[in-house]
Formats: sequence, C-alpha cells, structure tokens
Amino acid sequence: MHRTSSFLRLLTALAVAVFVAPVLGQSSYFPIEGYINVLRSPTSFEVGGRWFAVSRETGFGVMGSNSASAESALRSSLRIGVYVQVEGRDEGPIKPFMAQTVMIRDDWGEKIGGVGVITRVVAPGPTPVFEADGYFVLITTATRATFLGGLNSLDDVSENTWLQFSGRRGKDGVLEATKVQFFPAKPTKFKAVKGLEIATVKTRPAGAKDGSTTSEAAGTPAALTDGVALRQDEQVKIGLGRWHTLPADQPLQERLHRIGMALVPAYQKALADDDPSKIHFRFFAVDNSKERGAICLLDGAVLVSTQAIERLSIDDELAAVVADGVACNLQRQAARTVAAVRTELGIDLALDIAGAFIPGVGLARVGLGVGRGDEEEAMEEERLRIGLALMRDAGFDPWQAPEGWRFLEPKKLPAKLASLKYPDSSCYQIGILNLQYARK
Repeated sequence: MHRTSSFLRLLTALAVAVFVAPVLGQSSYFPIEGYINVLRSPTSFEVGGRWFAVSRETGFGVMGSNSASAESALRSSLRIGVYVQVEGRDEGPIKPFMAQTVMIRDDWGEKIGGVGVITRVVAPGPTPVFEADGYFVLITTATRATFLGGLNSLDDVSENTWLQFSGRRGKDGVLEATKVQFFPAKPTKFKAVKGLEIATVKTRPAGAKDGSTTSEAAGTPAALTDGVALRQDEQVKIGLGRWHTLPADQPLQERLHRIGMALVPAYQKALADDDPSKIHFRFFAVDNSKERGAICLLDGAVLVSTQAIERLSIDDELAAVVADGVACNLQRQAARTVAAVRTELGIDLALDIAGAFIPGVGLARVGLGVGRGDEEEAMEEERLRIGLALMRDAGFDPWQAPEGWRFLEPKKLPAKLASLKYPDSSCYQIGILNLQYARK
C-alpha cells in the first residue's frame, strides 16, 4: 500500500535510473519508497523488490525532514513493516543497492483522524477509551467534544455510537483525541440500481446449467441463512459475477461459521433483529480458485474460498481473512451512515470514505487489492486495522494476521514457505501491531 502520489514520482525516477543510465554507461542511482518486506540481515533489506544494504556511511533520518545522519539512532529501526524512503546506488547485478540515505516514516508523531463505529468501550468513566476505526481513542478533559442527534454527554455514549476523532497516538498505542464528535447510528436511504448498486443473488442446485430454474433475491436468499445449514451443494451468483459453488462440507462450513461469529462485535450480537443497525452476519465457504481474500455482501454475508481456507492451517490465520469481511460490512454501514447524518445533523465530515462505497454498495472484494487509488488504499488500511482489533477482541492472536496474508499472496505457494515475502497488507498490519499491540 504505497502512498500513491509520491510513489508515482519515485517510479518515474526508477524508470530513468534503470533504463537511461545503463545506456549512458553510468551506474544507476534512484530513490524508492515503500515497506520493508524482507529483512535479510540487520544491515540488508528489500523494498519494492529491490535489495538494499546499509554501511557505516549510510545516513538515517525522518521522512519529511531535510537531515540525515550516519550516527542516528534510527539505524536500529530497520525491520519488516517499517515504511521508508531509500536513495541508493546500483553496485551491479549480483550486489545489493548501496543505500546512501534511509528516511523512516515517523508513525508516532503522525496526526491521525477518522470516523467509525464504537465497537467496544475499553475503559469507561470520565476519561473513557473507545475502540473505533481500529484505534484506541482516549477522551480527556482537554478533548473538545461535540454531541449530536440526541446525545448530550459521555453518559449517552456506548457501543454502536459513531465517533469522529482527531489526535495523536502515544507510546502506549492509545490515540489521545484533541477533537471528537459523537452521533447515533442511522441508516441511509438512497436510490440504487438493481444489479449494479444492489447485489442481486441467484441460487440453484450444484451442477445445474445456465438457463435452468433459479431463485433470486436482492441480498442473500433466506434459504442460505448460513453455510452450516446447507444440505446439499448449492451454487450462488452475486450481481454480475459468476456462479460459485457452496460445498455442503459440514466441518468446513462449521469452522468458518465458528470463526466468523466469534469475530462479530459483541454489541452487534446484542442488537435486536429489527434494529436498523443490526448486521445479519452469515459466513460461507465457496469453491473459487481465483479468490484469495474474502467477498462481502452489504447485508452481512461473507464468502471465503475453500482454496484460501486450505492454505491457512490455523484458525488465527483464517480469522484475519474473515475479520476483513466483517470489517468490510462495518465499514459499508459507516459509509451509509455518514452520508445520511451529515445533512440531517450538520456534521463536518469529509465524505471521501463514504463516497468510495456508495456508488457500489452491493459487493466488494476485500484483501489483496491491486491498482488502488488513495480512497481505496485508505479503505483497505481501515479494514486491516479494524480486523486486528476484532481478532484481539475475539481472543485470536492478531500477530498471525500478517502471516495469513503472506500465505495467500502468491497464486501458487512455493516449495519453501520461508521464502515468501510479506505483501503490503501484511507490512501495514505489522506496523499497527508494533504501535498498538506490541508483544511483551
């Protein structure tokens, strides 16, 4: 997950260095930016498929500053998941690029803002800590708080309340908010196009051919209330997609259901079935060799391919993928809620996140995305953060999430699993884990 605008500039510089310099008979020299996804040694690492080595003369500094020093304590910060800008010189085809400067992104000093549903009250009281948007948000006596939509004070705030926040994260991983707004959940009504913005779902018996009798519904048909209820193999077609087979493999479907329901936030399980904020989560294993992430429907259905499940031997790894699907549904609800309450309650919110999904609310693939713009990247990072929080709350080991995505990244697993590199999704989660869930 590169920072898109700066990445394009760096890619241009890389192209010039790689293709022009050799023609002129000069050594290649270029900058590159991204996550460290392979650490070969304490002084050797990979970024964006390039192998770098550092020497005693390599300068280290903070991204955004104009100073770098070979004596900087940042030299000891090199690890998988760290986001860096590196300038280096090509030493030949069999040698690593020699890094002249390594600039490290300062995630501690970054100002953070966001909006999300409160999934858990971590610490109640006059200075509460709320879990929202994948962060732990501390409200202090100095926090400027606004209450809207019938909410009057912190006494009215609980799970399923929406929170807009800005602040900075402390060394303990808790984000101390400088400004917050609280508002109640309220679903949005908008005109959507069937088949495009509403994911029409068709079902038929497995083995049936095109043109045979099918059942159709907007959303998941009542007959498919959950994968564990399947009595025979079924096929399902979502929107304009292809037919997927839902195997009536009871142990497989039960494993996915068990993990999925454990990840559903407790407040969601406690809501009444007729509550407009209720998401009716259901989980299905589907036969789909092309999907290595999850497919989520707006109404709470999460589909995970059997091929992906087979790669993830332990529940904690599978939970990372399923949590991404759960987070996707929570995220979609956020987009619809924000769009509704902004006009009605006059909340000062940037609608970049909401706008990213309202045009296509029916279906989304989560995890392992490519070709993303800034909005898509922000949405994916949000899901990855929320997924870690859901895993931790459910008792899964969030540190296994990056491993799960690593095993799913390649189309075909290599013979030596240790050779697998960490994709950007894993690197981003490792960064969050080090900031918020550090191992003791």
